[in-house]
Amino acid sequence: MLIFSLVLLAACSLGIAAANHACATGRIKVNALVGIRTAQTMVSERTWQAGHRAAVQPLWVSGIAAAAISLAGLLFLDEPNTQVVMSLLACALLLVAVLYGTKVANTAALEALDAKEPRR
Repeated sequence: MLIFSLVLLAACSLGIAAANHACATGRIKVNALVGIRTAQTMVSERTWQAGHRAAVQPLWVSGIAAAAISLAGLLFLDEPNTQVVMSLLACALLLVAVLYGTKVANTAALEALDAKEPRR
């Protein structure tokens, strides 16, 4: 069961980065299900894409790193404790990356909004 969890975590890590990339390139439009959905990013297509573009690099880097850590856990088939530690490390990395990506996306979305219509 732990092996399945490690593989699933690797797939989800890369899936989050790929979904963000699709949002950044406009393949996924503003929606209520997929992407970084905050008040700032969902204002318009412009803010949506600007926010997701800003989060592309941190989410790809962390997604690849989390997937690598997860899959490296498969090297320790006889050591379940090591597998648990590696999966927790990958989860923590992914959580921090998603939070950071959201912060970066919000900042970029606000800048895109301000560039269009300055705030008063």
